[in-house]
Amino acid sequence: MQKHAHQTYSFGEFTLDITRGSLLRGSAEIKLRPKSFDVLKYLTENNGRLVGKDELIDFAWQGMAVTDDSLVQCLKEIRRALGDDTQQLIKTVPRRGYIFDKDVSDNDEAVYSEETSGVHLVIEEFEENVSSTVSRKSILEIVRQHKIATIASGIVLVAILVTVALAFRPILAWYFKPPSIAILPIVNATGDPKLDYISDGVTDNLITGLTQVNTSENTRLRVLAQFTMFGFKNKDVEPRNLGRELGVDSVLASKMFEERNLRTFKLELINVEDGSIIWSKQFAMERDKPFEISESLDQMTRETAAHLPLLLSEAELTNLTRRYTSNAEAYDLYLKGRSEYFKVLPSSLRQSIVYYQQAVDLDPNFALAYWAMALSYSVQAQIDERAGQDAIERSTDLLQHALRIDNNLAVAQNALKNKDGDTWQWDTVKREGRTHPSYGTYLLASGRGEEEIVDLKQRISNGPGNPVLNFRYCVALSWARHTDDALEQCKKTANIVPASNRAYLGPFSPWVHVTLSNVYVQKQMYQEALAEQKTAVELAENSKSMRAELASIYAISGQKDEAYKILDDLIGSESQSEYTPSINIAIVYCSLGDREKAFSWLERAFNEREDRLPNIRGRTECDWLHDDPRFWKLYDRMGLPH
Repeated sequence: MQKHAHQTYSFGEFTLDITRGSLLRGSAEIKLRPKSFDVLKYLTENNGRLVGKDELIDFAWQGMAVTDDSLVQCLKEIRRALGDDTQQLIKTVPRRGYIFDKDVSDNDEAVYSEETSGVHLVIEEFEENVSSTVSRKSILEIVRQHKIATIASGIVLVAILVTVALAFRPILAWYFKPPSIAILPIVNATGDPKLDYISDGVTDNLITGLTQVNTSENTRLRVLAQFTMFGFKNKDVEPRNLGRELGVDSVLASKMFEERNLRTFKLELINVEDGSIIWSKQFAMERDKPFEISESLDQMTRETAAHLPLLLSEAELTNLTRRYTSNAEAYDLYLKGRSEYFKVLPSSLRQSIVYYQQAVDLDPNFALAYWAMALSYSVQAQIDERAGQDAIERSTDLLQHALRIDNNLAVAQNALKNKDGDTWQWDTVKREGRTHPSYGTYLLASGRGEEEIVDLKQRISNGPGNPVLNFRYCVALSWARHTDDALEQCKKTANIVPASNRAYLGPFSPWVHVTLSNVYVQKQMYQEALAEQKTAVELAENSKSMRAELASIYAISGQKDEAYKILDDLIGSESQSEYTPSINIAIVYCSLGDREKAFSWLERAFNEREDRLPNIRGRTECDWLHDDPRFWKLYDRMGLPH
């Protein structure tokens, strides 16, 4: 038996038990990860002294190559454990390190230990000694029995943990959150707005590149989507504050500027917790050598990833930065296509497809361009500019072709997964639950809008400035008939990001205005609904789907002559081989009270796999059809509960 020191550090109401590796508040233990415990231990041992970041990392990670953000994550956990949100205990000294600013008492107690064949018993010294009648042989027998019981218990415990982990995998995945990053749109500081497509395209490629660390089974890095981030284009935002609004750990802020014959990108990776710059670098290239953009982009993606709290192998880093095309002209056409795509207008989506086709004509192995073209076809269906079945077939073929070229292209894998919702594979969606991108659509289509509302409300609390989540929340409230809340939320969404681009769901987005008009219809405020819908028609380039929505409001408000004028024009254009969205025509006939024609067009929408058909139960205009067995039979055929 050997005598050891039982070492503890005390500060305020906390005790750091060095011997047992635990943190206590009074008698209650507070859980810390091992690395976080090591960091806190070192800070308390050096209290009152400035401890540099490198010094802390060297102690806690023992020479392993990690980034500063790994240390920051530990400090975040420690501060939560200590309730030190205001940094009264652990003070950050920008760009230098940290100070543990609290008196610490070092306490030692005598402890006896008995070591035998891998089992270590620690027994606190009591005022009364253990009875001398207990022999060493008896103690060893107890130890041996204890060891056998420990092994048996361990096997049972592992089995239980595996079962629980499988059962609660979605919850565990949410609890152990991966690191997250928001990539702000690169500021075009050249003074030439015609070069926006380059700064926007490089931003898009950075987002796409970083998502390559993820697989369909494992999200290692949460990268906010470009639809979310581009709402902040040309806006004077403070990166750290925006990062807090979006609920991310880090923000990448960048500028593109030109001087003489050089085009330069300056990147800064910012820690949202303390506002410090994790990493900063400039990448310069000659303007008359466009192929250098893709080379520099490889470096940008690789170095950004290297400064995030990720452990990536060399092969994984190579996967992040592999060249999708060596043809500079094809890459330039791809950037132009992406710029058009994000305008989300009928004309811009058509133009984006033209650019992508030109790109793959120049380089038939340009996998990323096939993926991007597939997205444009899919969005055409979502805004009722193309029949759903046609869009599904075209986009699926393109995605499969992209994956034949590059079977590791994560964005194409994810896009193909989205097809489960488009093709009504609801069993797959249900099985994967919240981890599936179409699960929210499934909940609304199944009449479970309240569940979607609760989930979106929670997600918005973590990222209140996210325009996409706010728009989805507005739609969910509308479909669940929370009309007052929906009206307030839709107005809020329109003003979160006052960007001029339609994709960003601001005041110039037709999709916000059409949702607002639907809410006004629910509230029977028809003049307000007409005003919103006329704005939507104008912003959406007089599209057929938006004019059909206008006809529906005319009909339900009693202005049937105006409704029939638009309806006749829409049906007449169909006879000229122009696509007319069947679901919109069906809604107009619902508003006109024509049951048979409404069902006739709903049947056509079913045959065309119309994107919005599963949510027809959410349209006020068609409520009166719910007493007809044909309505719910339609839901049976779509594989949806009712």
